[in-house]
Amino acid sequence: MKKISALILLLMLMCVPSWAALPDKDIIILYTNDVHCGVDENLGYAGFAYCRDEARKNTPYVTLVDAGDWAQGGTIGAISHGRYLLEIMNEVGYDIAIPGNHEFDYGWSQFENFAKNLKCGFISCNIRDLRTGRLIFKPYKILEYGDVKVAFVGVTTPESIIKSAPSNFQNDKGEFIYGFDGEDAGKKLIASIQKAVDDARAEGADYVIVVGHLGEYEDIVVQEWATPYIAPRTSGIDVFIDGHSHEVTPCLVFKNADGKDVIITQTGTKLTHVGKLTINTKGEVKTELLSGFDGRDEKTAKFVAEIKAKYEDTLKTHLTYTSFDLVAMDASKDWLVRTRETNLSDLVTDAFLASARDTKTKTADIALVNGGGMRNNIAAGEITIKNALDVLPFGNTVCICEIPGQSIIDELELGVRLMPDRSGGFIHVSGLTYTVDTRIPSPVILDENQMLKEISGDRRVSDVKVNGEPIDPDKKYKVVSISFLLYMKGDGHVFKGTKVVEPDYITADSALSRYLRNFDFLPEKYREPQGRITIIK
Repeated sequence: MKKISALILLLMLMCVPSWAALPDKDIIILYTNDVHCGVDENLGYAGFAYCRDEARKNTPYVTLVDAGDWAQGGTIGAISHGRYLLEIMNEVGYDIAIPGNHEFDYGWSQFENFAKNLKCGFISCNIRDLRTGRLIFKPYKILEYGDVKVAFVGVTTPESIIKSAPSNFQNDKGEFIYGFDGEDAGKKLIASIQKAVDDARAEGADYVIVVGHLGEYEDIVVQEWATPYIAPRTSGIDVFIDGHSHEVTPCLVFKNADGKDVIITQTGTKLTHVGKLTINTKGEVKTELLSGFDGRDEKTAKFVAEIKAKYEDTLKTHLTYTSFDLVAMDASKDWLVRTRETNLSDLVTDAFLASARDTKTKTADIALVNGGGMRNNIAAGEITIKNALDVLPFGNTVCICEIPGQSIIDELELGVRLMPDRSGGFIHVSGLTYTVDTRIPSPVILDENQMLKEISGDRRVSDVKVNGEPIDPDKKYKVVSISFLLYMKGDGHVFKGTKVVEPDYITADSALSRYLRNFDFLPEKYREPQGRITIIK
């Protein structure tokens, strides 16, 4: 590509599958993953479209692929429930797409809208209707480039059940009606992938590319669902175009089950890089990541700008000022809110608790929020509606539930089970305090869907107090939080004995915005964390 500098590769693989036909011109596959609403950040979709146009100057065989998680992660997604992202992807002209776990965040009905209205549709070999045993989508798609056939096999992480809301995949009785073949310690997932690969080969595919939202080992709950575990246990795959763990991976090489080389590649997140896979006229397969170029497709840039213009004036609405930063992550982008209390988490939980005043209930005892629900910092200066949406971008709704004290204690235990490692299910609090002793091994036992099954053994969580008094395991407390956490079983939390008393009365970002409007300047008490969660290391 002219004027495009490729990221220097630590490792480059040129591999010729023995069964492959040779294309008469290079086949170029450009790929993205985990865009997370970064429509004009870094290279942006206009930069991706520029790569598309540059590639088309040299070969007619250009394919655009996305490996999931585009609908959520920023204001443009939250304000449209992902619809604006769908429109942009259609404008750019993707040929292959798979669902990431965050494509389910706006509910199953909206996910079905994505599947129906995305021009290229979805493929996936492991999203299954458990009532019939059938796949929801076609497991693969074969594209022809002259005489050469390339199969794209889709696969979505079984982590989607807890990374989104489990209730999205359940019926009204709480029974799972959709699944991801995550059972049997990864064996079923591997079998589903292998079947799709074998079927594609039998249909005449010369090359097989798995487009997966699986991830490398970092932050993956079940290692057997990660691509580095799957790649050596499958055969017939040339490349895994991956996503989910936000790795910048130009070319990671494993030996497959037959001892042949298979490539894993991933582009990071928010379009910091564009992936380029080349199958040249010798049949050699190469992957690389492109960055550091200034080219943009003006048509795409204009399309994105017109969408943003629809809502940007509203986002500038003033709420208050702060003389200090409010943090969800540190300067290295490490998610602090997934391991500890921060001043931002104190602010958000206080805002949730205050929102109860505007309900029939009028009051609540405590407020909770999961660490994974807070997605941005707020810098010192003016705070606007955009800041509130950036912090809480999911469009979650706030509710009030009556929950037994023992259930609250149990879910605090689940939230700290991975400490000192990060967990999106780590629970922040208002009106409640607790202590965590990370020297004690976690006693939490999960079921096959990574949801709380039972707690057996010495507990890490102790000294739980509600408004300064020891929590009563038998008492029912009024708890404010997002429905995702309290009764949609998000992050695997199962609050037993929950009774909804105020259902979904305000969105999370609106609750935060309303609370912030109470202050000309944010109070000094939010300058530092307030000591609600004590951690013994």
